[in-house]
Amino acid sequence: MESPNAIRKPTYFERMRAEIDADPVRRERAAAFRRQIDMVNELMWAIDDRRIELGMSKAELARRVDRDASSIRRLFSTGGNPEITFVAALAEAVGLRVVAVPRD
Repeated sequence: MESPNAIRKPTYFERMRAEIDADPVRRERAAAFRRQIDMVNELMWAIDDRRIELGMSKAELARRVDRDASSIRRLFSTGGNPEITFVAALAEAVGLRVVAVPRD
């Protein structure tokens, strides 16, 4: 059993995070990537909210975009990085449009 006063070695994630934070270029790239992931998440949440409003099952959405139902369930439950054309197909299937607007 470790002593409560023992110094813990940083994890791999902590070491990588420290390296990124120490380099301004890498830090900005990581921040940009996080913003992009957040935008994709917002789109997917909007699509899923609309699907639910319509009373549409994930299986029905899958049929409308010619995909396997399990892949749609996985996409909405675990996330992912779908291609923009696929996001547009999902949006269209629930009656939405994907549009670009200026950032605040």
